Amino acid sequence: MNILNITSIVEWRGGDAQMYTIYNLLKKYPELNQYILCPENSVLFNRALNHKAQVISYRKKNKVLSLILPIIECIKKYNIDVLHIHDSSALSAAIIAKIITQKKVKLIFSRKRNNPIKNNFIKKLKYNNNYIYKIVSVSKAVEKIFVNINIPQKKLLTIYDAINVSDFSNKTKTGLIQKELNLSNEIKIIGNISSLAKQKDLVTFINTAENILKKETNIRFVILGTGPEEQDLKKLVQRKKLENFIIFLGFKNNVSDYLKEFDILLMTSLTEGLPLTIYEAFASKVPIVSTKAGGIPEVITDGYNGYLTEIGDYENLSLKCLDLLNDSKKSKQFTEISYEIVHSQFDLKNLEENYYTFYTQL
Repeated sequence: MNILNITSIVEWRGGDAQMYTIYNLLKKYPELNQYILCPENSVLFNRALNHKAQVISYRKKNKVLSLILPIIECIKKYNIDVLHIHDSSALSAAIIAKIITQKKVKLIFSRKRNNPIKNNFIKKLKYNNNYIYKIVSVSKAVEKIFVNINIPQKKLLTIYDAINVSDFSNKTKTGLIQKELNLSNEIKIIGNISSLAKQKDLVTFINTAENILKKETNIRFVILGTGPEEQDLKKLVQRKKLENFIIFLGFKNNVSDYLKEFDILLMTSLTEGLPLTIYEAFASKVPIVSTKAGGIPEVITDGYNGYLTEIGDYENLSLKCLDLLNDSKKSKQFTEISYEIVHSQFDLKNLEENYYTFYTQL
């Protein structure tokens, strides 16, 4: 079986990370011959090239049109059986390419985010047509957005993401953040790891921090990541005069080292598919306080292995954080249960098995 993975994304995002992880997990199987088609100036292309992956580049001049011909050429040259699409623009190009070639290739579309799809004729035509064989979601919350626009259930499949649990479970606390910020070891760390984008609602993270600091000041709040909202968020922190308590650490390559230092992972998102950060915190034995965004309630049960609140509820988020900081027994209970969940259900061995079965059953 010849599989062509297609993305039009230039930056390094969750969809490309997921796809490249699956590519590497499955490359040992000779019956699955995989290729990657991506923009020549993308992070993915350079990474795949360095790793000697079977990667093909194209020159991205616009979102859709410049990708159609490269797809057609790949279908013919590599005798492709499956087109696996990893972003919306690439899906449009792949549908057009399939129509033009008239080849009997199966078209698979993967989606990670659960932001709603407009229920109009154009969107229905794009996602509910005879050219798409399967839509694969990373959570039931993502799958639901397709149910809501009347995509037949037989076309829908959920395959949960996974991580290399040992990459996180083998880490030990070193006081990395306290050392970097010149803090006492007694200072507690509440952190967030995400792109600084609107869907992550880091305004609520900041409001939660402000509320907590009214009752407890022996805490610092750290945010790892970059994004379009960064300057606005920093200005908000300055207006609230919280620069000494809320610190932006920027992008970090060694996320596992920083995450292990958190006393709490505080997630305040508006929408989510099911972020890998949740699994990473499980593996690092870091307790989680989060909003009920997207697929998060599929792996966290409030009061059992973490705390959940309504979206935007910074007052309840702050109460839950304070409760965990003051109850080490509860915190340990959450982390032990969560570790068992990620180890048994969301390790890379699960992802490999699920995708191998999915592809071979096509």
